[in-house]
Amino acid sequence: MKKIYLIFKILLILVALIAVAYLVTPPDSDVILKRPWLAKEGILNISSNTQGQYGDDLRIGVGNNIGWGDCEVDGVKETGVVATLGVFIRDKSEENKTLTVCIGQSFEIDRYSITVEDIHGSLVSLLIRDVSK
Repeated sequence: MKKIYLIFKILLILVALIAVAYLVTPPDSDVILKRPWLAKEGILNISSNTQGQYGDDLRIGVGNNIGWGDCEVDGVKETGVVATLGVFIRDKSEENKTLTVCIGQSFEIDRYSITVEDIHGSLVSLLIRDVSK
């Protein structure tokens, strides 16, 4: 009887831990986002054919045409893995851009500095910094 009680207690603790983990996990597992109000920069991972959001006003979509192509990083032209990004700022449509980017490339839009950290399979990892603060 004591073993059953002990097993029940352990299961109850496991259920509580799973519930806590569920509550603190972002609802969209395809988009991993460091919350910008906790830090001045964050990593945003976006799968192809999806869109990620950083803060309240920056949205970045990744096209489905990830592959090999030409790009320029720090003034040096090279051939490598490229991805197409659609970058959108809320209420500032004149700032919106469509870019073909590669690993290591950086660009700025509105108050954000964005660096392409990695392109792996269908996942694009971006380092985003809010440069206005």
